[in-house]
Amino acid sequence: MIDIVDLGASDAATRLEAALATTGFVELIGHELDESLRSSLRRACDEFFALEHTIKSRYVHHDPAANRGYRARGSEALSYSLGQESPPDLFESFNSAPAPANGGHRLLQETPWPDDVVPGFSDVVTAAFEDFASLSSRLDVLIDSILGIEWLATRSGQGPDMLANINYRPEPDGTERVLEGQQRMGAHSDYTTFTLLDADPVRGLQIVAPSGEWIDIQPSNDGLLMNVGDVLAMVTNDHWPSTLHRVVPMSAGAAAHRRSVAFFHYPNLDVEFGPIDAFVSESNVARYEPATVENHLMGKLVAPKTQTASTSASTTAGRPI
Repeated sequence: MIDIVDLGASDAATRLEAALATTGFVELIGHELDESLRSSLRRACDEFFALEHTIKSRYVHHDPAANRGYRARGSEALSYSLGQESPPDLFESFNSAPAPANGGHRLLQETPWPDDVVPGFSDVVTAAFEDFASLSSRLDVLIDSILGIEWLATRSGQGPDMLANINYRPEPDGTERVLEGQQRMGAHSDYTTFTLLDADPVRGLQIVAPSGEWIDIQPSNDGLLMNVGDVLAMVTNDHWPSTLHRVVPMSAGAAAHRRSVAFFHYPNLDVEFGPIDAFVSESNVARYEPATVENHLMGKLVAPKTQTASTSASTTAGRPI
């Protein structure tokens, strides 16, 4: 089980620090996301994912660094972000962000919106993005109060944030054919500062517990999952772990249909990060070299889509699995 933290409580900072230091995952309540907007987003995405594959494939962005547009089942394998081979993952998604004000970078490209087949899709998704972005800004300030990292709040407004709407479902006949070692979403750490996950309250998501065992995580109806990404793991020298997680297939106990909305939050691309002094000592040496957000993300993001080994630092090396 993971801890639950009420962001409206007076002890939110203390409880958040304890929870993230223990498992790297927490369930947030009191997050103030717009409930009607969450429902509208689900309806719009359900309508898009119900379309024929030939229609959805029109909205694929073919640059693997773009992280925008439609991603079909089998188009990537997230285990490659850890340098591990596996069959391709069994999920589909639509990844998006508002049109960048500082475009021109491969990581900040425009989204190929499907408004011609799902009218108003971009309006709903963009509104949801802004709602998640506002919450992320609040969390940046809260984390700064815990760790004393001012740039989390001051230099995270123009980063490569992305909203992913993810769909897991069996074949039309109700079966899910799985190759050896195949997952709905392969084991990985996130490359972010942190990730916010609004998931259906059904089985499927698993994380590696401190004991090294895979355990099931099932959010409540209104709860929002938050997990540490590589940025905070590297900044805290793994005091806050970027925990391995995966989504298992039906044969391993997952619900037949599962949906999730993931908001991936980052600092700006030019921010350089690495272990800070508070988490480094003679007995706890720095485990990571400094890296920029741009270089770390490029090395992680492209690998699963091209099924090649990641070139960025791993925050999970040597951990029990």
